[in-house]
Order: sequence, then structure tokens, then C-alpha cells
Amino acid sequence: MFDDIKIIETGKKEIPRIRAFLEKSGLGYEDDIEYTVALVEGGKMLATGSFSKDILKCIAVDESVQEGGLTSRVITALLKKEHELGRSHLFLFTKPDNAFIFSALGFKEIERAGKAVLMEIGTGSIEKYLDTLNIYRKEGENGAVVVNCNPFTLGHRYLIKTAAASCAQLYVFVVEEDLSLFPFKERLILIRKGTADLKNVTVLNGGKYIISSSTFPTYFLRNETDDGIVAAQTEMDIRIFARYIAPHLGIRKRFVGTEPYCGTTSKYNDTMKRILPVFGIELVEVARKETLGTAISASKVRELLKAGEISKVKDLVPSSTYEFLDSPEAAGIIEKIKRSRSRH
Repeated sequence: MFDDIKIIETGKKEIPRIRAFLEKSGLGYEDDIEYTVALVEGGKMLATGSFSKDILKCIAVDESVQEGGLTSRVITALLKKEHELGRSHLFLFTKPDNAFIFSALGFKEIERAGKAVLMEIGTGSIEKYLDTLNIYRKEGENGAVVVNCNPFTLGHRYLIKTAAASCAQLYVFVVEEDLSLFPFKERLILIRKGTADLKNVTVLNGGKYIISSSTFPTYFLRNETDDGIVAAQTEMDIRIFARYIAPHLGIRKRFVGTEPYCGTTSKYNDTMKRILPVFGIELVEVARKETLGTAISASKVRELLKAGEISKVKDLVPSSTYEFLDSPEAAGIIEKIKRSRSRH
């Protein structure tokens, strides 16, 4: 029936056509897309799909050929390209009414939130991630903190120390997505060094299921995004934590610092207040640690580094963080900060 499958990449002249096609299905062509395929017959576009890293997205089929198996053709083309790029564990957001279509293609549902369903396919799974946490399980009423620490400050240290004093074991999940100015590897090392004296603290990789581009992609987009999409993804991320991770590790409290600066994080905290108690988890807000009447923040540290005022950073970070920042190993990161406009 179809005489051509045309591969269209972001930035090519066909993108306006893809945008127009998606709009008919109530979808938008997202800025972070790196690869797109379209099914075309006689010059008419019948279906399209895209991906950004390990997330399949913007999948649409013309309403006149909904029963033609075109979704399967699009997914097959996307999976083939993802495989060529070495990606074997993939995610997909879809509408609840369409989840059955992707289930038939081998996708497994992880969670639902609002008008979105998150599904996955491939070598990884939420169950396999939970298996990696088994060796860290401790008895008692445990707590959790999720941090990015870009970089690790005395404010983060204060939050973690305060939280650890209020539970048997505190799990510190570090956002693993490597889109921050400080690479994940360095952030993880600094957090572990800066909390080494806190004996009931376990620092863990956040993986793909805690504030990642798979569960919460809009968090990592610089441009403003539709509030409805942000709300759905925020709720999705929190529900995955509450339904899977928290019960697996006996987590009954999640600790956060008050958020005076970042609107997205503030909305995230508000959503946790609404959702976590439904799952029997208490959200505990800890007032930000201040210095000279101002809350300590990683953004302030980056601001000082950008201005070349590293000596002023000393009062805002643990000694282990400062030693790293003042070392040759950090020179490349600091130079990157000076050139960057990123909020991460």
C-alpha cells in the first residue's frame, strides 16, 4: 500500500510539514527531537514518529488510516534506529486511550498520571532497577532525599544531615541525568565525600526512574513548556517513586528544602504534598540553610564561579567541594560555567 518510508531529521526542510501533521492530532514537534520518520504514500503523509535519546515521542497516524497498522511501522523504524545507536531500553509517553496499541507492540506500562501513560520496552525495566537496590535495604522507618547538587553545597549538606537525624536510614538519590554543568560522576563523588561522616546515609544513583529525561523530560528543557505537560510529568515522576521505590526501601518520609528560587522545583514540591500522603509517605520540608540572610544555593555558587570569585565560594560549600573547585580537575567545568546560560 505504501510506496515510501522517508526519514526526516530535525532541522531539515520537511520539519514544518511534520509540525503541521502533528498539530492535527493535538501534538507538537518538540525542540529536543533528534530523529524523525514519516510514512508517505504518493506524496501524502500518513504517519510520523520521533525520538529524543531513549524516549519515543510525537507518534501520530492520519485519522483516515488508523486501522492500517501504521503505528507498528513507525515504531519498528524508530526501534531499528535506536538499536543502531546502541540504545536497548526505551520509553514512551502516550495517551491512556492509546496504551493498548503500544502494549500489543511489546511495551509495558509503568505508571499513569493525568492524561499520560509512561511505558517502556527493551532490556531494562523498573523491576530490574529495584533489584539493584536490594543490597541497600535496611529495616526501620527510612527516609529519602532526591538531589542534583550542581555542585554539592553546605545547603545540601544541611538538608541531608537534618533528614538523617529523623529516620533510621536516609537514602540520597542523585539525579543521574548528565545535563548539568557538573557531570554526574563528579556530583556523586562530591556528595559521598561531603556526607561520609553521616553513618546512616546511603548515596545512590537516581537511575532512569527518578527525575530523569525518561520520566520527567520537561525538567531538562531550557524553553518554557506547556503547564499541563509539566504537571503530568511531575506527577508521573512522583508516582513512580511512591509506588515502586519507596515501598521497596521502606521509605516513609521524603525530605525537601524550601524552594525560593526555581519555579519548576517549587511546583514539584507542591505536587509531592498532594500525592505522597496518598501512598503513606510524609513530605517533610526543611528550611534552607542561610548565610548572611540569604539561602545557600548551587546557583549562587555557579554565579560566583562564573564571575571568577572562587574565594567567596568557600563559605557556601563543604571543604571537599571547595578543594575540588580549587583544583586543576575542575578547571574545565568552571570554564564551561563561564560560557553557559544554562539553569542547570
